[in-house]
Amino acid sequence: MKVLIIDDDEDLRNILAHYLTQEWPELEVEQFDPLERDMPDASFPLGAYDVIILDYMLGRGDGLDWLQQLKLRPDCPPVLFLTGAGNEVIAVRAMKTGADDYQRKQELTRERLVASVRELAMVKLEKSVSPAIAARAEGHELGARIQIPGIQVLRLIGEGGMSRVYLASREGDDEPLVVKILRAEVTSDKTALERFIEEYNLVERIRSRHVARIYGHGLSGELAYLVMEFFDGGDLNKRLAGKALEPEECLKIFRELMFALGDIHEQGVLHRDLKPQNLMFRADGSLAVLDFGIAKHIDAIDRTGSGEILGTPRYMSPEQVRGVALDLRTDIYSAGVLLFQMLTGTHLFDGETAVEVALHHLNTQPPDLPSHLSQYQRLMDKLVEKDRDARFRNADEVIGFLSRKFYQGTGAFGVEKTAKLH
Repeated sequence: MKVLIIDDDEDLRNILAHYLTQEWPELEVEQFDPLERDMPDASFPLGAYDVIILDYMLGRGDGLDWLQQLKLRPDCPPVLFLTGAGNEVIAVRAMKTGADDYQRKQELTRERLVASVRELAMVKLEKSVSPAIAARAEGHELGARIQIPGIQVLRLIGEGGMSRVYLASREGDDEPLVVKILRAEVTSDKTALERFIEEYNLVERIRSRHVARIYGHGLSGELAYLVMEFFDGGDLNKRLAGKALEPEECLKIFRELMFALGDIHEQGVLHRDLKPQNLMFRADGSLAVLDFGIAKHIDAIDRTGSGEILGTPRYMSPEQVRGVALDLRTDIYSAGVLLFQMLTGTHLFDGETAVEVALHHLNTQPPDLPSHLSQYQRLMDKLVEKDRDARFRNADEVIGFLSRKFYQGTGAFGVEKTAKLH
């Protein structure tokens, strides 16, 4: 088994080689420095390698040009293409040119590298295919099979409980997009499929910079799909990384979330599943809400069956736990739980089971903020009141409170300065 690493950065080549030989001591790794050697010509034995790792910046020449030339050869093995963070346009071009996988260098861990190489060379590296590799192979096959007019599905980049997530682009340009394909077990469930269709019929009505842009959804054969914008900045979970954020950043994100909820609620829609994974950031830092998988139109909220509990337990409102009819204040509560996590780096409630966490929302008094955050305690109290009649009634009330207590000026955007409280 042999791997070829093509990169002008000797330190990176050594790190990648170290990671690979740690995992597979018998693996042969050859390093290729494009500053010292020309692009491999027809005499170079590409077929002797099982995987090529190719950087997009080679110091001399463009990695995409090298990729294109290498892929013209019938003996070219699978190529893992390395891009920079936020360079999904480059990733799209690489996948369209023939790369078999891509990774952002700034986010490339040992685990991600090993997983990618293992997948690309699974026949050589594994005596038997693991369930994880088999699931990934199934996901890739699914992405290759789906037909979406004007959209090219390029690479499986993530998996969730209800869907698989793919990097994609329009056929006419290289703008990165995301395609979500619902899992077969979801589409075979009539109720779940109806919920998916309802969700995006609702979301496509919302015209807001604070809501993920949806470019289309529908059915391709037995597959249900959604096409939406790609977020360069990742989600709030990634930004938190298990730690607290600076209070000023917390309030900025929270305020944008309130504007998002205002736009969503104005259309008569409840989100009902706010959590860090559903708050995404664009390259310019702006926030957008996505995954309205259990959203409901307020006028239709009574269609939720009595006792039906929907949502993520850590961020559920007490009324969600009870399974009663919901209103705007359920999203306000969940947003307050998110603010607590941003300010403290910890969850409002913990427990050994989801049921235990949910019951805390119902019965346990929320902990106070640490003393150095006491200036935000009144805000927090009004957000996570168990009695929803004592809670902020809507996003506009929250925005008004923020403007009075913490900001000079009330503009939705522009320069914001946290007021000093005495």
